[in-house]
Amino acid sequence: MKKRLSLILAIMMLVAVISGCAEKATNVQSNNPYENVEITGAELLQNVNARKAISMAFDKLYITDQILRNGSVPANFFVPLNMVHDEEGNDFRNAYSEMNVFNSEEALNYWNLAKEELKFGKVNLDFLTFDNDNGRRISEFIQGQLQEYLPGLSVRIVQQPFENKLEMARNGQFDLNLAGWGPDYQDPMTFLDMFVTDGGYNDAKYSNSQFDENIRRAKSGDLVTDLIARWQLLQETERILFEDAVIAPVYQRGRSIVEQPYVTGIRKHNFGGDYTFKAADTTRLVNGEKVIRLVETSDIPTMDINKATDAVSFQAMANVNEGLFMLGENDVLELAIATGYEVSEDGLTYIFDLRDDSVWSNGDQVTAHDFVYSWRRLGNPNTGAQYAFMLETAGIKNASAVMNGEVALEELGVRAIDEYTLEVTLETPVPYFLNMMAFPSFYPINEDFAEAMGDRFGTSVDTTLYNGPFVLSNWQIGYGFEFIKNPNYYGADEVKMDRINFRIIKDVATSVNLFETGEIDRVRLSQDFVEKYIEDPNFIREEEPVIFYIDFNINNR
Repeated sequence: MKKRLSLILAIMMLVAVISGCAEKATNVQSNNPYENVEITGAELLQNVNARKAISMAFDKLYITDQILRNGSVPANFFVPLNMVHDEEGNDFRNAYSEMNVFNSEEALNYWNLAKEELKFGKVNLDFLTFDNDNGRRISEFIQGQLQEYLPGLSVRIVQQPFENKLEMARNGQFDLNLAGWGPDYQDPMTFLDMFVTDGGYNDAKYSNSQFDENIRRAKSGDLVTDLIARWQLLQETERILFEDAVIAPVYQRGRSIVEQPYVTGIRKHNFGGDYTFKAADTTRLVNGEKVIRLVETSDIPTMDINKATDAVSFQAMANVNEGLFMLGENDVLELAIATGYEVSEDGLTYIFDLRDDSVWSNGDQVTAHDFVYSWRRLGNPNTGAQYAFMLETAGIKNASAVMNGEVALEELGVRAIDEYTLEVTLETPVPYFLNMMAFPSFYPINEDFAEAMGDRFGTSVDTTLYNGPFVLSNWQIGYGFEFIKNPNYYGADEVKMDRINFRIIKDVATSVNLFETGEIDRVRLSQDFVEKYIEDPNFIREEEPVIFYIDFNINNR
């Protein structure tokens, strides 16, 4: 009898517990009246708490240490580590080194706040990414983490070839976009200036009046000559970017490379083109010529100097064209077409003396007029150049007014005093002005040739002119391209290589196989091959000031 009563009591308690659990579950569901309400990605990404939740809901350390394993480091910042330092050697990062770090619990708190504010339970986001192996692996990992830690979120990955991806980002055809940015010159402005209202690379269409005002003051306002105050203001400006959760940084890129022992002199750069080959050499001959055989994962989108926006185009231009200055070893600024310059006492006027032995590949002389035409074309609103903002960043007089169509192109602060003397006038002193003159956007363009080519300019080997150490050859979309030594280059005797050959190969395993069989001379390693080569004497690990991040489509619809 006692056993029967005990059994009955146990059953009654179990029923009570089950009933209690059911009642509790019912209460939870009743407290979520919007659980089945679905909103759009556009609605979601207007909400700063939703953006913060996404920013903090994926493990960046796993991406760098398990997926990439190539020397990349997690990024909880936008201006990279070890890119710029003050006069005392302090890194820009010292003030705010970590922002919106991975924290799944905090991410869920922000997510729930967003749900309460927007009254939703479900949302789908399109995640635009690269069509290479790393792009797929990283995006799939982030997709899984976001869907695990943020209930009700579904993420669809959209992989696209590089050029298509750039176009889709510009047109706002994304909710999340895995993007990368490297510096154009050695100053924090090269990163922060991206997100001014209506900026050429502000694909998020973010707008914040205080952010804009800070950039204006640091670029051309009262702080241009007060370097300490300017530095502090830019640090505060980056903090605004994170308070508003405009982007979600993922990692600062590192590179692991292995090259054949007979290859030397390839110069790595942090600004402009990634690599230049003017000083490169090899002891291996191919059909009696010095040839370096390389791989690239993307085609060259354009060879139009004013319209280029990407690392592949900039690298090609840095080898087949030349501006006032070039970057030498360790990014030391060296004279190129300029043979010297003078600066006025107020820092507003630069006069450059130009070489008289620099010629275009069609035989025309490179003159000061070619710089004037190129810069005016860059600022011309009809050109549609995304990098037109560089004129304003460089402080060139009337750049903003020219870009907005408010004054004639001739009002831009650049003129040819004569064939080989160029004068540039600035609105305010710019400490990094000369450094910017090595960037491809400021290279010259032969006016007669460009006008004759029209819309075809820079779209093929025959519709492009060259004045650098190499000329472009065999440019075949989807297959590759080649640099051939330019016999008309004024410094041709210093150029040792006859050819630099690039094959388009997206798969790292294929590239490594070609390296191992001696068919290519240098390869960038993915995580699957780093351990195999890390003890190799020809293994190279490079730290780069390049940030990969998730861009949120806030207002670009």
